[in-house]
Amino acid sequence: MKSYLQNHPVLTFLGINFAWTWLFWLGAVPLRGDRLLLTALVMIGGFGPALAGVLTLGLSAPRRPTGIHFKRLWAALGFAALLLAVFGVRYAVGNIPALDTLADDLHLTLPVLAAVAAAAAVGGWVYSSAFSSQAPVRERMASLLPRGRSLGWGLAALLFYPALILLAWGLAALLGLGVEFPGLWGRSVQETLPLYALIFTLTALAQGGNEEPGWRGFLQPELEKRFSPLASALWVSVAWSLWHLPLYLNGFYAQDLVGGMLGGFIFRILLSIFLAWAYRRSGGSLLAMILLHASFNCMVNFLPTSDVGLLILWVLTAAAVVIYGKMWQKPRPNPAG
Repeated sequence: MKSYLQNHPVLTFLGINFAWTWLFWLGAVPLRGDRLLLTALVMIGGFGPALAGVLTLGLSAPRRPTGIHFKRLWAALGFAALLLAVFGVRYAVGNIPALDTLADDLHLTLPVLAAVAAAAAVGGWVYSSAFSSQAPVRERMASLLPRGRSLGWGLAALLFYPALILLAWGLAALLGLGVEFPGLWGRSVQETLPLYALIFTLTALAQGGNEEPGWRGFLQPELEKRFSPLASALWVSVAWSLWHLPLYLNGFYAQDLVGGMLGGFIFRILLSIFLAWAYRRSGGSLLAMILLHASFNCMVNFLPTSDVGLLILWVLTAAAVVIYGKMWQKPRPNPAG
């Protein structure tokens, strides 16, 4: 069995990923009325790609280390404590009108507390993989930490999507397209900036950005061993989109199933192409990918958005990186592994 898993890393990754995520997300279908517990279970399941990436990389290690690796243990505890702190702050802030509603009833129950603790524990283990004693895991996941080249790309990641949204706003004004203003628009910077910092941090660590060690950290470079970066990115977009399916069934996403899946798939094709290019150009910086992913997920809640304008700019951006990066050609060995 181990030999089969080692020889079929993509299938192994997809099997672990979908099994873990869908176990929690489909298991939450009967809990549509308990929004707080649903959110906690969605966070646990959201670590599926990263968990699968780390475990599949671990299978390629020459031998399993024995004993307790204290450096990773302390890192796991530290990251878990950080996640618990972020979860606690978000809960203390409560429902944010015109931005984010946790639940109508914010009363904490034992199942909610257990699920939140589990999400923090799983997240702590995933992020501590940057200190793994297994060389294949450590080498791929070390870029979760801010160091060297990743710092510059991290800054670029923070600025890229806001700039694209503002350009889309300008394009919409020129073309007479509709623009949707977020509910917080018009409030003071002093009021919105702390909310942005909190929502962005939570999104990066546990509600979107935490997927990147799997999608870009493992699946994209693994597919590039057989396909071009462009073809690999397209395959990633298919898996990435299908993976989200249960969120429409358990009520976490409010959109209808067909429209939500179709719209999400179109945008994920473009995002996958751009992120595949950025991952390679950044030298395999998972930190930059996490920041980009978090920006994609939450920035539209803070800046005026034109869906048509953004779509136009995303198509142009994807076309530009494909041409500039010659993404149809099979690459040289990926710097991230």
